[in-house]
Amino acid sequence: MPRKHPKRPPGKVRRRRPESLLDAASWGVREPANKDELRVARVLVNFGVESGVLLDGEERRLVNRRHIPVVAGDYVYTDGEVVEGVKPRGKVLARYAEEAGVRLVAANLDQVGVVCSASLPPLQEGFLDRYLVYCRIVDLPLFIVLNKMDEASEGVAERLDAYRGAGVDVYGTSALQGTGLEELERRLRRGDTILSGLSGAGKSSLLNTLLGLDLPVQEISTATGKGKHTTTTVEAFPLGRHLVIDSPGIKLFGLAGVPPEDVVKGFPEFEPLVEECRFPDCRHLEEEGCAVRAAAEVGRISLLRYEHYCMLLRSLSEKV
Repeated sequence: MPRKHPKRPPGKVRRRRPESLLDAASWGVREPANKDELRVARVLVNFGVESGVLLDGEERRLVNRRHIPVVAGDYVYTDGEVVEGVKPRGKVLARYAEEAGVRLVAANLDQVGVVCSASLPPLQEGFLDRYLVYCRIVDLPLFIVLNKMDEASEGVAERLDAYRGAGVDVYGTSALQGTGLEELERRLRRGDTILSGLSGAGKSSLLNTLLGLDLPVQEISTATGKGKHTTTTVEAFPLGRHLVIDSPGIKLFGLAGVPPEDVVKGFPEFEPLVEECRFPDCRHLEEEGCAVRAAAEVGRISLLRYEHYCMLLRSLSEKV
């Protein structure tokens, strides 16, 4: 059963958030002077005033000390009752949206699974490309879950061939029919994983089936083809020795603070071609003698992926 979330009291404390995705890991990290005298717990879910944690193998509730922000996956210092500090984080998932700024989503991750739908909401390659750019920059392995294969649109699975060619693992699943779940579970058991993606892609349905949970799910609107935010809190669930983290669906994955020159890291299929470019500082846009652009034009690499690269590079360059 999902954990009950307490109501937030009035007067929520506002904390300065990072301005770049690449600075998010250090947000709110605080090691108390008496850390050697404290115990360490793993955060499963942050309720605002409290955190649900794993402490000595048992689920517990801890009071969150003011001005110490925590997220699912954090390791925190505690006296057994209160969160006293946050240990330095490993790899994290952060996201950016104009209305909310940069937000740290989950910490101490081993991999990210981006869940997409084979029907509704429709597959958006540009959304995947943004995730891949971020994850390659922070060296966080990413895999793709193409869910709802029982009602797949024609040709949708083949649209992910470009990502397979770029070295990204793709898992086809159906939470309804149970298709592909054994293979997905084996992947989840490799390490601490967050499942992320568009609203309505079926993250919660997959976890309900895999972990025997009862997370709320909702039908896709047939009028808009979009999902609604049934998951509202980032929450981790144990799977063997590791955690699987469910997260609210999002509409856009912004790349705030990502240097334009790092965008190419999200397109590893370009790497074998770079040495063929006429100029060593080629940005692979309109430069004469660009081998990457030429390869895209003749189908050696995905033209759509190349076009997304150009759009991302130009949009980030305009903000610098």
